[in-house]
Amino acid sequence: MTRHCDHLLDYYNQHLNESDKAAFEKHLENCSDCREAINELYQLNEFLPFASEPIDPPRGLEERVFANIEESVTPLRKEKPQRRWLFPSAAAALALSLLGNAYLFTQIQKEEEMEEQAVIDQVTQYVELASVTGNAKGTASIIKQGEQSSLVVQASQLKDLTKDEVYQVWLIKDEKPQRAGTFVTGKDGKGSVVFKMNEEFAREDWDTVAITLEPDANSQLPEGDIVLASEI
Repeated sequence: MTRHCDHLLDYYNQHLNESDKAAFEKHLENCSDCREAINELYQLNEFLPFASEPIDPPRGLEERVFANIEESVTPLRKEKPQRRWLFPSAAAALALSLLGNAYLFTQIQKEEEMEEQAVIDQVTQYVELASVTGNAKGTASIIKQGEQSSLVVQASQLKDLTKDEVYQVWLIKDEKPQRAGTFVTGKDGKGSVVFKMNEEFAREDWDTVAITLEPDANSQLPEGDIVLASEI
């Protein structure tokens, strides 16, 4: 047995980095013991459940499993005494590895299902924005995604911007505006912005959402004309 033989289980479980993996695969070309051991591990794999619903095992199951593994590999030990280092430790490690993989697999599935449920968008408010100047159209939505709330504003038929001009979204309460996103239009006169609201913004009971045409993106208070607005 060489030092490379010690990497057999890590190679089987794909825990080696690329360098060690390449070195072990080169070792496999000249080590018949490791080649046979790898083949037997793959054969054992076929008889162990790879994924199952996580349940509490009956009392004594673990002892019976390892007793059966010991019994199944005893003939192999007798026929191949030169690989006593592999069994039953390899079989036990394989069983633990696969049982662990099965548990992690089911937990990952559950987490993915929980994440999928958590990211379902819930529209808590929706308004169509009224045009104040020109023929612009727009909508504003407050969308809750898990614990995160976002203001989503979409507008069309907006006039072309010049130089540093931008469109600025404002959330307003008691005539006090707060910046809620900045955007520019494309060649088709459309623009949109998604503004992630922090806890302070999410708690506030806003009464108006508005879009103004600003000379640049530095406006801390509205300086330009209101283009679209609506109560929310």
